[in-house]
Amino acid sequence: MSSSGKPLYPTLLRLQHVHPNAWQRAVLGEGMAGVGAVAALADLASAWSVVALPLAVAVVVKAHDLLAGWLARTARPFP
Repeated sequence: MSSSGKPLYPTLLRLQHVHPNAWQRAVLGEGMAGVGAVAALADLASAWSVVALPLAVAVVVKAHDLLAGWLARTARPFP
């Protein structure tokens, strides 16, 4: 955890609306790096997949956070 008590993954991405728990952060970060490493070692992907896959997942998570914030702002109350 960082010095502020928040986990590193949401802090780096500055997540405000999406709050992944511990196992989700592990799958999104280290899990995707592991999948990229296995794919690179099996010659199914280039060595760049070890870096590119976690970055692509981080972009998708941040986009989901931005979309969740936008939907929360524009949502009308249900009558």
